[in-house]
Amino acid sequence: MKLLRRKFEIIQEQAFRELPYECCGLLAGVKNVDHRGNIENIVYEVAPCRNCLYSGREHGFEISHNEYDAVEREAERLGYQIVGSYHSHINSPAIPSLHDVDFARSGHTMLIISLMNREPKEVTAWLRRESGGFHQEQIRVME
Repeated sequence: MKLLRRKFEIIQEQAFRELPYECCGLLAGVKNVDHRGNIENIVYEVAPCRNCLYSGREHGFEISHNEYDAVEREAERLGYQIVGSYHSHINSPAIPSLHDVDFARSGHTMLIISLMNREPKEVTAWLRRESGGFHQEQIRVME
C-alpha cells in the first residue's frame, strides 16, 4: 500500500489521542490492479471514525454503518473509493485478530498500529484476499 506522509501522521495522532481504547478509521483512495491481478491500494484520504463498540473498546473496534456510508459517499464525491481501514492494537501485536478478519472486506487493506505501554511498537498493513485470510503488504509512505 501507499500512503501520504501527513495521512500516516493523522492515524498515529488519533491512536495516541484515543488511548486507552482502540482508534479506528477508513482509508480512501484508488485501487491499482496489475496484469497479474495483484492489488495495490493507494491512500489519499483518511477518515477518523468513532469506535462505537459498546464494550471492550480496549481490545476491539466497530465503525457504525451510518458513518461508513457517509465516508463512502464523501470518498466517491472526491473521486475515490474506500480501499481499507485502520485501527490500533493496545498492548498487542500489529497482526489481524479474529475480529479484524470479520471486519475486513476482500481487496481492502487493513493498517494496524500497535501501541505497547503507550509507545508505538510497529505498524503493519494487511490485504484481505478474496479467498479469505490476509497477505502482509509493504507500507510505502509518499511525500
